Amino acid sequence: MTWKRTALLLLATLSPTSGYVTTGLPAHTHRAFLRKLTDDICNTSPGSLSLETCHTSHMLMKGWAEAPEKLQNHQFSGKERAMAVEGLLKRMIDERIAGNEAAIVNTHDYNAVMKSWAMSGEQSAAALRVEEILNMMQEMYERGDENVKPNLQSFQIAIEAWTKAPDDVNAARRAHGILEWMCGVYTSGKNDLAAPDTTCFHMVLKKWAQSKNLESPIMTEQLIMWMQHLESTGLDSVKSDTMCFNIAMSAWLKSGDLCAERRIREIFEDMERASRSGHSNFKPDAGTYNIVISSMAATARGPDGRAARRADKILSRMEHGFLAGDETLRPDTIVFNQVINFWAKAQSFRGHFLKARDVLDRQIALHESGVNKCKPDVMSYTSVIAACASTFGSWGEKKRAFELAHKTFMECCSRSKPNDVTYGLMFKAVSRLIQSKKEQNRYSRTLFGLTCDDGMLGEMAFVRLREATSKQTFLELTNGVTNYSDLPEEWKCNVRQKRKESKSPINRRARCIHESASSCANIDEPIFVH
Repeated sequence: MTWKRTALLLLATLSPTSGYVTTGLPAHTHRAFLRKLTDDICNTSPGSLSLETCHTSHMLMKGWAEAPEKLQNHQFSGKERAMAVEGLLKRMIDERIAGNEAAIVNTHDYNAVMKSWAMSGEQSAAALRVEEILNMMQEMYERGDENVKPNLQSFQIAIEAWTKAPDDVNAARRAHGILEWMCGVYTSGKNDLAAPDTTCFHMVLKKWAQSKNLESPIMTEQLIMWMQHLESTGLDSVKSDTMCFNIAMSAWLKSGDLCAERRIREIFEDMERASRSGHSNFKPDAGTYNIVISSMAATARGPDGRAARRADKILSRMEHGFLAGDETLRPDTIVFNQVINFWAKAQSFRGHFLKARDVLDRQIALHESGVNKCKPDVMSYTSVIAACASTFGSWGEKKRAFELAHKTFMECCSRSKPNDVTYGLMFKAVSRLIQSKKEQNRYSRTLFGLTCDDGMLGEMAFVRLREATSKQTFLELTNGVTNYSDLPEEWKCNVRQKRKESKSPINRRARCIHESASSCANIDEPIFVH
């Protein structure tokens, strides 16, 4: 079978509606077919292409632009794909200039070129090229070329190209500028296919939120107001929704502005009022509640019982809404852990450890009812232990706190797996909540054995062990070693610092909460509200 015939058979898997269909061939063979047929067309003299070859060129451009994932590797660069599509487009233009009426370049061809550049990984350079092509398409259309009239997809690709550029304010402005131009050419009657839709606004909103620029939250709010204005004028393709407001709130959260929490709360309350008034497209979802609670954590300054109460109240509203049948309010582990951690730090609130445990109990009950998304993890249990270990008051209150810490620790051992912070906080609980030194030594011996067996003797646990035991018991347990660095490696081989941490956004966020719980181990001064 010849190269050309095989390539034509490969191209037969392309259809105008389904895009590129994989053939099961190895990636290097698949790429070779596309490359060979592209070169065969591009290397011919202008005016020599047949009707069949012109049709093949259109399919090739679509094939390159929508190449399957198996070709996206070191053998097939995004820039090569973009250059191949643009080369085919240029060849078709030259063919048309040479007088071949069958060589008609249309909007889908230009969209294929722009898409290939947008997906090339060339960042700002690619976005500039896409924007340049889009401008050229609109100019050609205004001069009378109906075949290249930019459509909604054309503008979406150009906006998307800037969203893939580095997260700086210039990229957000350029994406915003394309959206404004798009609305301008539509409202002025220059292009009736340029009507923006909600997706266009979502992309620009997200880009502003990612830029972390001082003006980002303001720009997101202005975009939402603009959407609402367009909607009021009868543009049905644009509708502001919950996602828009969530993005604006996340922009405030990332801004670090001192007023961020207040503004996020105001937006949240506006969404709830609008939802109660019948605007279901503005109804807060689980993401909304997560952002509101996260904003409290981001602006909290030290132990704060008021912040803990507010966060717990919001979580309760989220739970009640979900239990009433609203699936969009399904809570997750992260949001429960944040509220538990709030209570762990709220030493100014008497009985804060009971409040922390109450949130954990609600989390456990919800998980046992079938909500796997909120399964308690080691952070959940560790934060409750942190709350117990930071308890002040009478010995009766401390005894109650230790019993709860012990119960929570045992549950952690059976349902999850304690880590170095968990053990460190348990040693802290022993040193501060058990009155008898004899009992401290007895409990510490058992706890120390578990810690070493798990390889979880971290520096914090080592320091707290010294505080929880007599000098004689401490030296006996550590075989006379007084420096952490000199301890046997098997005792500390699994501590958190030695494990490879995930780089996903969710785990980074979860890790921050865990480290925050860890910081409770170093809070020793009582703070009371009079």
